[in-house]
Amino acid sequence: MLVVVALGMAGCARPPAVRADPARLARADAELLQGCYDCLVAARTDYRALAAGANRPVLLSRVFEADLLLALREKELDLPASDAIAEARRIAAELPLELEAARYVALVDAISGDPPGESRNEVLASAAAHALSPDERAELRTWLSRSLLRPPIRDYLRLALDCAYPVTGSVRPPEAARGASPLLAYRAAICELGLVSALSAVRDREPRFIETSYFIANIELATAMLDGPGHAGEHLAEALARFPASPAITYLSGAHDLLVEDYPEALRRFDRALALLPAHDRALLGRIICLTNLGRHQDAIAAATRLLRINEDSRGDAYYWRARNHRALHQLADARRDIAAARAVAATADILSLAGFIEYEQADLDPAQADLTAAIGMASDCTARWYLALVHHQRKRWLAAGQAFDDARACYRDRAGDTATRLQALQARADLDPAYRERAAAGLQGSIDADRKQQHLAELMAASHLVAGGDLVAARPLVDLAAEDPALADQVTKLRTRLDATPHAP
Repeated sequence: MLVVVALGMAGCARPPAVRADPARLARADAELLQGCYDCLVAARTDYRALAAGANRPVLLSRVFEADLLLALREKELDLPASDAIAEARRIAAELPLELEAARYVALVDAISGDPPGESRNEVLASAAAHALSPDERAELRTWLSRSLLRPPIRDYLRLALDCAYPVTGSVRPPEAARGASPLLAYRAAICELGLVSALSAVRDREPRFIETSYFIANIELATAMLDGPGHAGEHLAEALARFPASPAITYLSGAHDLLVEDYPEALRRFDRALALLPAHDRALLGRIICLTNLGRHQDAIAAATRLLRINEDSRGDAYYWRARNHRALHQLADARRDIAAARAVAATADILSLAGFIEYEQADLDPAQADLTAAIGMASDCTARWYLALVHHQRKRWLAAGQAFDDARACYRDRAGDTATRLQALQARADLDPAYRERAAAGLQGSIDADRKQQHLAELMAASHLVAGGDLVAARPLVDLAAEDPALADQVTKLRTRLDATPHAP
């Protein structure tokens, strides 16, 4: 018990008098419980100043505790490691053996933090270096329950351990943590996706808790396909302004810009993330997608080649995007080689569709037909349906081509209808950022217009091929539908003349 008394860590023990500024010590303790990054830095600064001379044996443990929390926070925010963990290691050698201080340092080392937007390379490297076995985790939980650290620090470590290594597969922090200090309420909230209210409550209690904006933005981006990005851009801007050295926050900012199709700004963010962490595979993939959409195909090919070198698990994505860009440059042999390599990793609908496009353009119709048919069976891909019709056209299978173009027509019609519904819902959203809503609405309207145009062209193509195959009855209503597009008026007139002149036409 002497150790506990000497360290001043047991709630039931009365610590020895500290010959230091009591107001400053109380302020440091309060800052620690407020828990924000800047709060922890302020608390440690005061603890360091107070832990001098005769006070060092009593207060050094508090510097140690602040260092542990700061080291974990740096991991949670994907910040470069400061001197926190190094100082904790040095201090551990001075603390009483009964505290087992080195074990706390090892525990912090074993917790990755798993920040949103982290490089998968980092995740794998951390898991390989610090993975804990189930027995080790169970033993650590038992050990923490009798920890000599102050309860808030002990509970924070336990929450971090449970979040990194869930016991049952889903993390449910104790209810007590939610209503406790901002320090613990924050750590409980970031373990779960969807707790915007909990994170907002932490921010309300401690306005300096800027890191909550980062995690709120991640939640908003996760639901953006249904609800739009909300205020994710504003939240990320705030987080990035405070933590510019975080590759994960920088990457997530780029992911937001990519979502709203601001490709130049997204590219700038991804390049910045890569400057901070050259092996950030997710940022490099984002860069490839931006370059592709900006028509910088040679740069995209170079970036995809780099991704192949730095991340084995990204091979499928790297080969797929490199194939797309080779195809855009009409380098079909290179494109086909890469799409074959992508298919060897995972034969997804997108990969099979692109394989079919390339094979068709190389006039290799048997594999093109097989791949396009397989892709259509896996997903509602209108372009794959169009290309399958082109395959039948090349083979002069007029009825099969007509039916395939008709299938593509229905696909474009349905997709345009679905997009129109999304546009209507978007325009009714008063809670969205006006600039985003305007840009998103323009993008959706552009998609609708393109699909309607392609729908009418597919109607004309279907009718033309059905006439060539002798199915005049099926062709007539398709001609009428194609006539709704004024741009096709001359071709519709010619096809109607052909229909009327065809023997046995009804």
